[in-house]
Amino acid sequence: MPSPPATTPSPATGKIVLFVAIGLIGLLIVGGGIWLVLLNRPTITASTTTATATPRQAVNATSLPTATPVVGVAGQPTPLGAAALARTSQAQTAQAQAPTQTAQAQALLAPTQTAQAVEAEVSGLFASSRRVFYDEFVDNRNAWFTGVFQEIELDLIEDGVFKVIWTGRGTSYELYELSSFTNFISEVDCRIARGGGDGSCSLVFSQQRNVGFYKFEFFIDYFRLFIVPAEGELVTLVEGDPRLFTTIGEVNRLRVIKQGDRIRLFINGVVVGDLRDATYPSGRIGVSTTCYREEGGVEVHFDNFGIWSLPDV
Repeated sequence: MPSPPATTPSPATGKIVLFVAIGLIGLLIVGGGIWLVLLNRPTITASTTTATATPRQAVNATSLPTATPVVGVAGQPTPLGAAALARTSQAQTAQAQAPTQTAQAQALLAPTQTAQAVEAEVSGLFASSRRVFYDEFVDNRNAWFTGVFQEIELDLIEDGVFKVIWTGRGTSYELYELSSFTNFISEVDCRIARGGGDGSCSLVFSQQRNVGFYKFEFFIDYFRLFIVPAEGELVTLVEGDPRLFTTIGEVNRLRVIKQGDRIRLFINGVVVGDLRDATYPSGRIGVSTTCYREEGGVEVHFDNFGIWSLPDV
């Protein structure tokens, strides 16, 4: 049988082959370009930004370790040790001499100032001040600690006041921690609703963590300013009897004005202390309560707590 003739590509077939070859070459060129672009494209890494929530607090945070996290402008109560409380109670033995001490202190500390002159000066200081914080306790918008603390202290905000109820012997303080202050005015209304002379309310100021603070403590029949160091003994700077210008069971307003190393104390607008001390130049400000009775029974109310910063002296 004769062999079939060899196939000879036609001109049309040759054109198709040529077009396919050219197409393949084009794809290789384009694909290579894309591949080179991909190889040379910079790697884009998504930035990871962590949002840090700044608490309104200051409190809100406390000067010593506490049992629960801080969430507001005012910190959870910070307890003082039993030894400090025991030393504090010794000061009550001075109450018998307090009536004469107050008059002597006023005569020595501010002999040239009349009540009108003091009032005018204080008004001028307020005019030059900047209000930093004020709480009327109509609600808990500033996130103060509320609830039971260390099984013997119950903190409530109700009836337009901040209530601290003690069922055992103890003392604690709560701070505004958004700022530290060197020159300031701080005020608070205080009422010892139950407990008589076994309970007290205080303004604490120039508080420095693990260092110490000043405490302006008010009883129904005694007051004092003293230093509370982180270690060591308490040091009383001023003391006296407030009964000439207070009413037992009623609201009394405490005020501290600090300018540099000068510290002035007021109860219901009356100057009860004017001294100089530079132990703690600056620090945080807060409120404190104490129950000196083992079985408790002390209830203290706070209202209208304010802090104003003053210009440098």
